Amino acid sequence: MTKTILFSFLLCIAAAEFLNAQSQPVDNLYKIAFNGDEVTVDGELTDWQDAQWVFLSVDRPAYGIDNPTQDSGIYPASPNDASGWFAMKMDDENVYFAVRVRDQNAPLFSEEDIAANLELYDHLSIFMGLYDIGADAYHSPHDRTFSEGSGITLTAPGNGSSVITGSSYRISPDTDNSGRTLGPDYHIGVRALDYTNGANPVTYGFGYLDTELEGTEVGVKLWDNGNGYNLEWKIPFTSLAGQIANPDGQFADFNWPTFSPQDGQYIPFDATIGNASEMVNGSPNTTFLPLSTNPDRDRLAASFGFRGEVVDMSLEPNNTPRWTYFIDYKEEQDITIDADLSDWDNAHFMGFSHDIPNWVQIQGTPTSAADLSGYLAIKMDKENIYFGLRVRDEGTPMIETLDTPNLAFNYDHLGMYLGLYDISDVPSNPHVEGPGEFEMYNFKWQDTDSARVDTIASTRTYRIDDQYDNIESTRGADHQVILRALPYGTSPVFPEHWNGGYVDTTLFKGTEAAGRVLDDETGYIMEWKIPFESLAGEINARVNRQEFNGIEWPLFVPENGKTISFDADLTDRDESDGIRDQNRFLRLGDKPALWQDSKSWRMRGQIVETFEMPVSLEEPGIVSNELPDSPTLRQNYPNPFNPTTSIEYILPEAGFMSLKVYNIVGQQVAVLAEGLKSAGSHTIMFDASNLSSGVYIYRLQTANSTTTRKLTLIK
Repeated sequence: MTKTILFSFLLCIAAAEFLNAQSQPVDNLYKIAFNGDEVTVDGELTDWQDAQWVFLSVDRPAYGIDNPTQDSGIYPASPNDASGWFAMKMDDENVYFAVRVRDQNAPLFSEEDIAANLELYDHLSIFMGLYDIGADAYHSPHDRTFSEGSGITLTAPGNGSSVITGSSYRISPDTDNSGRTLGPDYHIGVRALDYTNGANPVTYGFGYLDTELEGTEVGVKLWDNGNGYNLEWKIPFTSLAGQIANPDGQFADFNWPTFSPQDGQYIPFDATIGNASEMVNGSPNTTFLPLSTNPDRDRLAASFGFRGEVVDMSLEPNNTPRWTYFIDYKEEQDITIDADLSDWDNAHFMGFSHDIPNWVQIQGTPTSAADLSGYLAIKMDKENIYFGLRVRDEGTPMIETLDTPNLAFNYDHLGMYLGLYDISDVPSNPHVEGPGEFEMYNFKWQDTDSARVDTIASTRTYRIDDQYDNIESTRGADHQVILRALPYGTSPVFPEHWNGGYVDTTLFKGTEAAGRVLDDETGYIMEWKIPFESLAGEINARVNRQEFNGIEWPLFVPENGKTISFDADLTDRDESDGIRDQNRFLRLGDKPALWQDSKSWRMRGQIVETFEMPVSLEEPGIVSNELPDSPTLRQNYPNPFNPTTSIEYILPEAGFMSLKVYNIVGQQVAVLAEGLKSAGSHTIMFDASNLSSGVYIYRLQTANSTTTRKLTLIK
């Protein structure tokens, strides 16, 4: 027994040391701007330029959908049907949420209705734990499963009575029987309605609150073209504290603590944008755009899939959330270059869409999110940098031509601008603006050993290296690299790429690329791998730009904690009647002339050394792959639903099972799964298009157990 305890203790120490060296995956990491620009709740969003915006679209790689019209389930069919940008901010007294939603099918659907119908109409739902889970946690530590078959037993503050609840939201350590409780969890929502005519905002608390919130402010503004809306929501922390539950409910005596944000805290949260459209059998048809794909957020706080780092802008002006991006780094990445993003699960994907608030037009505005939008992620290992790209292009995705790679800029392409040096201590790229003279010292010249001192007039301010450059602010090498959007196939090839600026060559070696058009031909996926070695040494063109021959570009070595300067362009050029129209650009930053001035590169890529995400986390930072002792049936999500919902079940061991649906009188209406299944988690979509509105029972049956739950279909 003593040896077992000692071994477990040493194992925990080893795990802690491992986690201190490496961080959790960055796919769900978000920076909350705290004490930044003051927010006026008016639906304008002009005061959200310091916030980190997340793009929500059916094309999100996390959703894993190749053909939205066939496989999306609860998601909109197209980013024109519904897509949006989400952001969160805080000050000392309030938390703020904002969305900018493209909805080309009846935005702000329906007239004002009672709050209980919030999730049936256009709305924003927030799932949030107001407590610090720390930097090493991946999600809320609160119970994922129930302690009893029917729910969780809580001790009510004030009268000491026992309350059994169907949700595992937590309150506070002295009112909760869970040893892992850190603070209160909330599920709150607001209707997307036109409040300008004096209507009162419909804001609602679910779960333990079960009542409307007081003291909040909501501003909603319909777009001028009628294709969408903006929504801002301000909630005082005092509105989420004290005895705020329904006074007639079982949680009326619960005393919720007041949250006080501090720099460096990490809170668990999640969000869903609900989009309602035409009426079906008397009820609206509602689809959802969630931040995470975790089920049961309305019942299980452990399913809140994002973590927000509170960044005090008055203390850390360099780390403006709007321009911050997390680069997943491992000593060796397990990525196959095959135009399949399934091996990018723990990467942080950035969105491209001209619907982003405060968007600055560079050239050629896309007509809609379906015309051009997309997602980009960056990964690194010791030897390579990787790019993963998924693009919505319902015009002519991947125009194929016989033109040379040097004309990549004139066709669909990804342009990356990389400053491969550390800018952790400065707010942006430190290099000078505008063209000027570039002084070269002691370069080899045309493969000879003779030294040369010369001055070259350059239209670009890309910098090279301290010993070769007369600009004191120089820190390292800047690169412009471009990859044509072409169907390269599923095996590694020599891609048609281009390296601009001082390199100006198609000859950098060792790269791999793969691209393919999506099955429904509404867009494409690309992957690109570039060895750091290919961006170092003498790599300039020998013929076209001889004046730059002999430049020794430094080799970049990624390390945990470094921050690189970068930006990106996504470019689309459709073809109609054999004529190529004007390029349309989408950019991560908001500055012009990226190809001339590296000073204009706005993005800051924070390199975070991570480890692969385990199956589950029993405690923050402790890895566990254990399955439950008995079969587990999760609550369906969403619920109520129309017409599809997701059901998850977990089997502790392989065996025969069945998952069936019955109506309220016990008649079988659907068989969702039946037969021999492997151990582990399984998720299935239930399509109830052929059923009428009502309450149904779904039952998981195995050789040794039977578990049932209820679901509600509203059409």
